[in-house]
Amino acid sequence: MGFWSYYFFLKLALFWGRFIDFHVIPNLAFAIFTVLPVKQKRWRIAKQAVAIPTGIALLYHDSFLPPLQRALAQKDQLVDFNLPYVIELAGRFINPQLLLALALMLLAWLLLRRKLRMASFAFLGIFVVAATPVVQAVATRLVPAPAAVVTAAEAAGSGAMAEADIGSLKPAELDQRLKDFYQAESQRRVAFPSPGAEDPAFDLIFIHICSLAWDDLDYVERREHALLKRFDVLFTRFSSAASYSGPAAIRLLRAGCGQPHHEDLYKPAEPECYLYNELVRAGFQPEWAMNHLGIFGNMREDIKVRAGWNTTPMPLDGVPISMKSFDGVENGYHRDYDVLATWWQRRLTEPAAKVALYYNTGTMHDGNRFLDGSKPNTRDSYRIRTDMLFGDIGRFIDLVQASGRRAVIVMVPEHGGAVRGDRMQISGLREIPTPAITQVPVGIKLINGGATLAGSPQIVDTPTSFLAMSEFLARVMAHDPYAAGAQSLAELAQGLPQTAAIAENEGTVIMSQGSRAMMRTPDGEWSRYEAR
Repeated sequence: MGFWSYYFFLKLALFWGRFIDFHVIPNLAFAIFTVLPVKQKRWRIAKQAVAIPTGIALLYHDSFLPPLQRALAQKDQLVDFNLPYVIELAGRFINPQLLLALALMLLAWLLLRRKLRMASFAFLGIFVVAATPVVQAVATRLVPAPAAVVTAAEAAGSGAMAEADIGSLKPAELDQRLKDFYQAESQRRVAFPSPGAEDPAFDLIFIHICSLAWDDLDYVERREHALLKRFDVLFTRFSSAASYSGPAAIRLLRAGCGQPHHEDLYKPAEPECYLYNELVRAGFQPEWAMNHLGIFGNMREDIKVRAGWNTTPMPLDGVPISMKSFDGVENGYHRDYDVLATWWQRRLTEPAAKVALYYNTGTMHDGNRFLDGSKPNTRDSYRIRTDMLFGDIGRFIDLVQASGRRAVIVMVPEHGGAVRGDRMQISGLREIPTPAITQVPVGIKLINGGATLAGSPQIVDTPTSFLAMSEFLARVMAHDPYAAGAQSLAELAQGLPQTAAIAENEGTVIMSQGSRAMMRTPDGEWSRYEAR
């Protein structure tokens, strides 16, 4: 086996350190191949010529990196990253402590290989990994887990299940639960009110934020930011159901229906599913603005084609640039307050009684850089940009408040930024839509609404998604919270539809229950997702 024994020691060490997975059958087959005796030099060379790419491919297969076919499918986007961002991402793969440990292990291997048959120990390690699940299964049978308790909130949720149970389900049961979830979601609709003479007149402003999750806010110590306390309704267990911008935008703009399967996002939907169809029917004039061009990932075209509307983004002529883009686009990102304030001044000159703005911001996207050339680390940069974004949104709220116009502002992130990262995904990588990425803070603010809207936020702490947001807005339109004697926000927020925390990217599904999550990979295999 020669040097290949160290290859297996390295992989076993990474596996036991929970840095990679270890697929027993292909690794055992490869280990057997490496110990096959070959006498002739040319055949030894040929054997190594086969072994080296096979070993690299097997290491990639055992890693938590996206499947190779998925990575190749994303190559057009990856090549758009600018060089500084590529270098920064590469640096996140480097763990100095791990490298030191592997170097010491190599030194030990070099010293012992002449005295011990290292191939035998490599095979022993593989057999130990193979035997571990069997031992765990026997132990589970001998010592059954305590019965799980299902809370009232869990029982009420769509497809709810006791937290202790989800990890014990068989793959076929998980597949069935996922199928049942999408079947049930396909039947769910929000009934927006028909327009009438007494409809409340207010503007509706969606602020769709790239890369902002509760986990990100916790990591940079901004969960208690003053802006979040200004919202009248705050969803604390809201699932964005996606971890990339294009699908996230489509999900928001099709929020009139239940959560669709990822592949269905790119198929035509029923007319009532398109949020802006319903808003136009309710008398709103649709408008669109972004603080970027929407070129990366073809996002602008995705929104244009799949939103069910016929409008174009507001031009950004004269609005200054505030940050350089991660993808090297020359014009970068504009300051959020400047874009929103520019739009608001235009809106004040328009005769429309009600306007519904979709505003998309990429300020928080990983890899964006400040114009002053400063290069703070990832965590500090994210904290600075969070303060900047939240400050801009707060200033915009003040601007709308000062105008005297009634407006409803909905802050809803696309997905998180994965700033913390975990053992399966480095900081910034969002291929797996984990709860740390898809659990996002959603706030709704009713501006110029009178005393009935004062006080602390009304917290919605049940598992929800876009259907709950749409239902709340439909209730606002139907019951006019601006009117004297109107229903309180607490009443409007009661009994909003719940949605199980199931998130999906192309080929990868995360099904969550409480603090536990199960992952289905593109090959259809289920496993427990353990972030730490």
